[in-house]
Amino acid sequence: MTTVLSSRESGSPLCLVCDRPDLSRVAGFDDLPRITSDCRAFPAGGELFVCMGCATVQKRPSAIWIREIGEIYSQYASYYQSGGDEQIVFDAVSGRPRRRSDVLMDRLFASTKLPAKGAALDVGCGNGATLTSMSAVFPAWNLNGYELEGSSRPQLGRIARFEKLYTKSLSAIDREFDLVTMIHSLEHFPSPRGALEDVRNLVGDGYLFIQVCDVEQNPFDILVADHLIHFSQSSLCRLLRAAVISPTSSTTGWVPKEISLLARRRMADGEPYDVAGPSERDVWRRTSGYVEWLRAVMALARDLVGTGKQLGIFGTSIAATWLGSQLEGSVAFFVDEDESRIGKTHMGRPILRPADVPEDSIVYLALAPSVADLIARRLAALQIDFFLPPRLSLAGN
Repeated sequence: MTTVLSSRESGSPLCLVCDRPDLSRVAGFDDLPRITSDCRAFPAGGELFVCMGCATVQKRPSAIWIREIGEIYSQYASYYQSGGDEQIVFDAVSGRPRRRSDVLMDRLFASTKLPAKGAALDVGCGNGATLTSMSAVFPAWNLNGYELEGSSRPQLGRIARFEKLYTKSLSAIDREFDLVTMIHSLEHFPSPRGALEDVRNLVGDGYLFIQVCDVEQNPFDILVADHLIHFSQSSLCRLLRAAVISPTSSTTGWVPKEISLLARRRMADGEPYDVAGPSERDVWRRTSGYVEWLRAVMALARDLVGTGKQLGIFGTSIAATWLGSQLEGSVAFFVDEDESRIGKTHMGRPILRPADVPEDSIVYLALAPSVADLIARRLAALQIDFFLPPRLSLAGN
């Protein structure tokens, strides 16, 4: 049974996308330990909802959530597992591991008609991973960044053709750009629609490019404490239209488990771009199924600890850190294909390349099932004793 919050019960009752007071609580979520987006364990708690008016999976920007993200960001450390280097993803086009921003900027260059010279703004630029890739792919462009504070200014200043770091308020930026990018930043804003409305004024006649996690492919995303909305392609398109921004295309094929969306400020001729999604009730069933599946992932891990063999976990990011933090030192090692992480330690345990996994050990592919299956097939020749996660069988899908 779903639980729809009334205005009096919720305190912040309106959906972040459609403004309807129809938020349905996902039972059991508050019992799950959580994780931060920079891959650090975070206590159980929080709330998770599905809007029964538009099917958007979301948390609420309550006073508690605001306090928690303040705690998270006060000690935030992007990509600490690799010494600050951006994470590696598997590039389906080249067939090799590459930095995520390099993949995204290559695809963006190939799929848009951007001018030879222009100005770009990266919203949530961090230490400049996206701007560094942009500098290589768009060699005649001037580059700018936006962050809440200016501690990364010296590092950004070393990027070729970097102009300015804007801080504090998006609404205070008084110029337009040919390209505005938001790479894994939109889901962090306490008012995502408000942020998009501010960004809309910056886009001019150019493009807005957004990259976010795809909750339809990655159940672990709901555990990220500082993610406010857990997007699907349909809910992301809906949010942009609510902010009077026109999506023009979206895909989940550029980076695994992630959505890549292009938009313009002005509506193009013809029918507005849209992506159909499942019904509100089916999304609620799927999200509730994620909670049960995550419990099953943990239960299997504890069973594997009981085998007496050395246990390794594949990966060193969100899923692996969430799992490892709950196994109380029972993980012997982590396995990663990112050369910038291999040879270091994670959670006090060594990070090994797949070829160096010890004999008579087992490796848990505690990832989204589709990703786990691909990795197991791709590395089958190494004859590692892989264990796959439980099947994800969701009613209504």
